[in-house]
Amino acid sequence: MTDRETQTAAYWGEAFEIEESDLDYLYNLLLEEETPLSTNEMALAIIERRVEREAQAAKRREQGTTLYRPKDTYTAGQQLVFSALDYTSGIVRAVRPGRNPELPPFDVLQVDFGEGRPLREFAARLEHHKLNQEEAGGGLGELRAPEDLFAEYGATIAAKLEARLAANPDIARLAGRWFPRALLAAVNIGHLNLAEAVLDMAGGGPLPTDELLKDTGLPTNINPRLQAFSLHYALQEDTRFDEVGPTGQVLWYLRRLEPAEVAQPSRRLENTAPAADLNRLSPTLLDLVRELDDEFSPAPADLEPADEVTVTLTYPHRRLGTLPISPRLAHLFPTALEAPRVRFALIDADTNEVLPAWVVRGGQYVFGLADWYQRHEFPAGGHLVAKRGRQPGEVIIRALKRRPTREWVRTAAAGPEGRLAFLMQKQLIGVEYDDLMMVASGNQAQVDEAWQRSQALPFSRLVADVFRELAKLNPQSAVHAKTLYAGVNVARRSPPGSIYAELVAHPYFALVGDAYWRFDQSQWTE
Repeated sequence: MTDRETQTAAYWGEAFEIEESDLDYLYNLLLEEETPLSTNEMALAIIERRVEREAQAAKRREQGTTLYRPKDTYTAGQQLVFSALDYTSGIVRAVRPGRNPELPPFDVLQVDFGEGRPLREFAARLEHHKLNQEEAGGGLGELRAPEDLFAEYGATIAAKLEARLAANPDIARLAGRWFPRALLAAVNIGHLNLAEAVLDMAGGGPLPTDELLKDTGLPTNINPRLQAFSLHYALQEDTRFDEVGPTGQVLWYLRRLEPAEVAQPSRRLENTAPAADLNRLSPTLLDLVRELDDEFSPAPADLEPADEVTVTLTYPHRRLGTLPISPRLAHLFPTALEAPRVRFALIDADTNEVLPAWVVRGGQYVFGLADWYQRHEFPAGGHLVAKRGRQPGEVIIRALKRRPTREWVRTAAAGPEGRLAFLMQKQLIGVEYDDLMMVASGNQAQVDEAWQRSQALPFSRLVADVFRELAKLNPQSAVHAKTLYAGVNVARRSPPGSIYAELVAHPYFALVGDAYWRFDQSQWTE
């Protein structure tokens, strides 16, 4: 194998830098192609350029010279090129006999590489040496192809290239592709108004750029990909439009027609609990943190993605018609390179109904299940299954139904002075559920008002108040840690780690065994 620099890991490693000449080359390439290119396509182009540049340099150095091969015989004054030294050329200044009793007779060449460098010695008339296998011309047949180099080093090069391109105001990036801003097709306000009208007629969207192009009247005498890229760029710069496609797709929606919970992450689902040191929790509590799979809990290091996940719905997600993007669920839902919102399809496993839904990446939740929850009379604490759909960008959901029966269940209500309270009421339940997590809702408006009042309470006081309310429902006045998590989340969105940190931090919480706790009033001070 040749020892050319571009064939080595060291060349493409951490020390590799994108040169200005690389950027000039890419700019000219975009001009010639008249087509936006992805970061990976341009990274491959840089590799091809560097390999070709090195090959050309080697050929220039070889002109009028002889490739050094240890088996050949040389005389003083000859000019040689050395493949093992990146095809550097040197002049033989002297030849003397070599001395090594373990080898047959051979010569030693003293070679001058100029620029004041010391003479270096090389063997000649040496029949057995790996360099003898190279053909004149540098062994080009053994060079790795640029595609092979990209497969091994492309990710590093692409990351460095992306950083350089992002810092260049003259290059526009859209959906992972780049093109000079100055050469984009002209898109005026009239074109954009037509695009808005098309989306309006489609209920807001989503529609791909190609669909909008049919009715916007852009010139047709330019490269179709550049035409789409130019419209894409203009739409992105106009606040009326929102790009909501998953990775690999470009879909457009009208912002003014997006649901409020999609346009802006909901306060009801915002984690305002203090950060917790999970190292202070007992193994039992740590196991519960993992089991509850809250979207604001850290993902376990040994988590293995599954194609089907059972979810226990919490109260705030039931109230807003959302589903958490928790560590176990995250891989099932589509994501995007840049778009903060992603439109996709949920499929009801029982009816095959398509439910338009949204991934709200900033809020770590999926929006669009309110009607589905209502139709199935799905309670907080109920079980559903989510699994990968048959088509990319689809997720299938199924309620774990059972024969409906009336049961006494924990119910959120408004207490004195509008504070959050809990009582036991009979509710008709038609899905499987976790009894420790069940929280039905009484008067929804009153519970919402209690939620609003709870926002002003210090977190420690909130947890204590909810605990004491829940303790009233149990003859032993004991509260399970899972129930406390479910109850606190009616009042304020909080991951279990923050709630359980309160249990271990204050003496008025007393462990009675098996993850049940009591409130020691003697340790409590207002």
